[in-house]
Amino acid sequence: MNEPIYFYTKSGPFYELSNFAPYGFALDGAYWPTVEHYFQAQKFTDAAYKERIRTAKKPKEARALGQSRQHPIHPEWDLLREQVMLKALRLKFENPKLRDILRSTGQAALVEASPFDYFWGAGHDGSGQNRLGRLLEQIRQEIQ
Repeated sequence: MNEPIYFYTKSGPFYELSNFAPYGFALDGAYWPTVEHYFQAQKFTDAAYKERIRTAKKPKEARALGQSRQHPIHPEWDLLREQVMLKALRLKFENPKLRDILRSTGQAALVEASPFDYFWGAGHDGSGQNRLGRLLEQIRQEIQ
């Protein structure tokens, strides 16, 4: 079996798999600069706040705005978040260059090596759910 492929930092291999990687897409009449921008904005029902997140200069800023609880989040967010992420990832990986990169990972496990995120990533001790990696593996299988 192939060794897992870890991705996370801009300077590391396979950064293109990261939600912060600068590969955008059009959806719902707007251009989203990164998956992170889209995902964070979808947490909210307030259209003006969603637009503020969409137009954030960097994905780190979009994430910070998305983590704010000064604006109410969608009441069913925990049920919707994986569907939202999958939708955004599918659009991102319509890009032929990104499809080739994803295909190049073969059958290796894909692991977001975030030391902070135990849901989307592996967390600092590797015990996280790595849902981002799993969704990327799903998309890889869909495009093979």
